Amino acid sequence: MKEANLISILGAFKKLDTNLFQLYLDYYSIKIKNDELKDLEILVNNLKQLSENANVFDKYFIGYTIPQISKEFDLLRIGEKSVVNIELKKEGSHDKVKKQLLRNKYYLSFLKRKIYAFTFVSEGKKLYKTDDDGNLLESNMEELFQTLAFQEVKKIKEIDSHFNPSNYLVSPFNSTLEFVRGEYFLTGRQEEIKHTVLNELNNPNYSILSIKGKAGTGKTLLTYDIAKEVSLDKEVLIVHCGYLNDGHMMLRNNYGWHIIPAKNLYNTNLSIYHLIIVDEAQRVYPAQLNHIISETKKNFKNCIFSYDAQQILSWRESSRNIEEQIEKEITFIKPFELTNKVRTNKEVASFILCLFNKGRDLENFKYSNIELNYFDNYRESKSFLTQLQAEDWKTINYTPSQYNTHPYERHSIESESDNAHTVIGQEYDNVVAVIDEYFCYKNNELTVKGDNYYYDPTKMLLQIVSRTRIKLNIVIIDNQEVLDRCLSILNR
Repeated sequence: MKEANLISILGAFKKLDTNLFQLYLDYYSIKIKNDELKDLEILVNNLKQLSENANVFDKYFIGYTIPQISKEFDLLRIGEKSVVNIELKKEGSHDKVKKQLLRNKYYLSFLKRKIYAFTFVSEGKKLYKTDDDGNLLESNMEELFQTLAFQEVKKIKEIDSHFNPSNYLVSPFNSTLEFVRGEYFLTGRQEEIKHTVLNELNNPNYSILSIKGKAGTGKTLLTYDIAKEVSLDKEVLIVHCGYLNDGHMMLRNNYGWHIIPAKNLYNTNLSIYHLIIVDEAQRVYPAQLNHIISETKKNFKNCIFSYDAQQILSWRESSRNIEEQIEKEITFIKPFELTNKVRTNKEVASFILCLFNKGRDLENFKYSNIELNYFDNYRESKSFLTQLQAEDWKTINYTPSQYNTHPYERHSIESESDNAHTVIGQEYDNVVAVIDEYFCYKNNELTVKGDNYYYDPTKMLLQIVSRTRIKLNIVIIDNQEVLDRCLSILNR
């Protein structure tokens, strides 16, 4: 997206025919409605009455949207030490204006600059802002003009580089304090699902609902946000199908949340809870699933299953076909689904897809967030992994079997307590994933040689790499076939 001059855009709007004007907007990657242009014209005319200073009207991003989360700003002007945001409205209630201003300030706070956020309401020509305590105040054109005139602005080549989408969905587990304090916002799609779910939970009969989404879509945040909302006046139980992590323990021990591992189900009185949430439900045992559904129906309660069918770690879990069993029982029309990846960097997501499917078309990414290292033996690779761990990379071991010893245990880091099972539902900025000589491609799909694994290494690898928020480091041990595939992706 290119920076634009407001007077230039408005002049083109008034003078050019529709097709040519659209081409001009396309050049800047601007998407703006005619009504918004009319509001913009009123704003610009009011500023012109104070001064004809051309600098004040230059270097704006118009209708900029943060990648992956669809958060849009009407006018955005980024300076060396400050950022100015102006939202345009024909009309609007004080509550809506205040809510939008506070939300915008949150999203812009990650730029680490002084934020000046305004809303211009064209009917009445009113200008609003919020103070440091979040109170809505009326501003004026003189204040806006002075803010713009004294802003030190320089040309920005790639605005997307200033916004990291993964910042905007906190993790209930890895950013627990921020989650508890409510220092986050849901995307439009999450808000839509939450609103419908809360309405369904008021059903006088029982409700069985499901929320599904792949890693990085914000499924866990949405699920736990719903739990937080409902627990304000009703009892909520979260059943986690896996090991409880530090975030679970903090929510339970410090903030009174009712969270249990699935193995404790039969020792828990489910009838006292208005809502039961089953998280990572793709890993629940059939008998546990039947018990939860039976108790929900019998007691006229509510249940939400939250799951990602891809995040399974053994053929036994796959054979249970839990997703199909859940979707036979839901009382809503269909599962609520999150599809847009937010946490995972786009290039990381693309790399993962191409890595696991050799027949997938390669995409044109710079892949600046992917690192690749090859070693011809386990000893030296393990030494390198220990070095990465000391450099704040998250090294996640493959889960060892209780019954047999598998080759991947040769590169496990003894000082690393986390494995593919314990990190379920969590994410980390920088993740290391190891691919050893036993991985190969079969019918273009990444798999492993042999079939005597208790936990499927390919599924564990997917679990490990999908924990990545920003950077992924692939360490390959004596595997030329996978190295060749990785290089073909990265050298595209």
